[in-house]
Amino acid sequence: MRRAAAAAAAALLPLACAAQPPVLWHLQVDNDVAFHKDRWYTSGIRLYRSAPLEAGSPAASILRLPATTAQRLDLGVIQDVYTSDPYAASGDPDRPNAARLMFSVARHDISADTLATLELDAGVSGPAAGGEEAQRLIHRIVPAPKTDWTVQVDDRADVQVAGAWSHRLAQQVLPGALVVHGGAVAGTLVAFGHAGLEWRSDAPAVAANPLLRFAATPPMPREGGGLSYFAGASIRAVGRNRLLERRADDPKPQAAAERRVSRLAAGAAWSASWGTVTLGLAQDSAEFEGQSEPQRFGSLTVSISLD
Repeated sequence: MRRAAAAAAAALLPLACAAQPPVLWHLQVDNDVAFHKDRWYTSGIRLYRSAPLEAGSPAASILRLPATTAQRLDLGVIQDVYTSDPYAASGDPDRPNAARLMFSVARHDISADTLATLELDAGVSGPAAGGEEAQRLIHRIVPAPKTDWTVQVDDRADVQVAGAWSHRLAQQVLPGALVVHGGAVAGTLVAFGHAGLEWRSDAPAVAANPLLRFAATPPMPREGGGLSYFAGASIRAVGRNRLLERRADDPKPQAAAERRVSRLAAGAAWSASWGTVTLGLAQDSAEFEGQSEPQRFGSLTVSISLD
């Protein structure tokens, strides 16, 4: 029994050590350009600086998980851009153009099998979020039909709290790792709970991809470097989606939000001494009633490790 316990501790030690790399800068870019659509969720950018959190700091003790072996604090900025369907008929249900721009603070509790995240985002949704400017910049590189920003909803406060929990299950039936995800987002414009299951080729929960977590996710390097793969699915129970709201003078009909939205995601990550590159593909079911087809987009995350 003692030998077995020692062997288990020796196996978990590299994972715990790998969970605390130095300062990371990571940039995540989501875009549907790979599917030549440029509609609905068309662009997302997340830029974070992730650093180890000192154990004695005030932020380290708030709702800290008992099994935590390391903590990180992420500071970043988020921009999401949503657009209407330029190919839809005028009377068809559709979402309006909308954008979000928020500053983000996230704390991660890390152990050998678990990654737990608490996040606070605050900013603005509306013209001040720069959605039209971002779309115009992207279209200089990748031409696409124009969408109507003239009836975008006026600026409004956009504040939300997010929590996410990812845990590797103990199982020996399949090769690699099974990771369960759960959490919720509660905010002035968006509120939903989510749950999902992910298979990874050999990486622990602390390397979970962001597409199934809906929260800040530090893409920490895989122990030993090299290539790893992931695939999974999640479902969201949507309580509020005010990003679908239209202005009173908008002539198009209001689209009703779907209360259940599913996501399929798969991809691969390459880790080296300098950091990690992760490429993922995602498909979301309809977010509003009458949406003509699922939404598909690609996600690229580049993480650079700095001393």
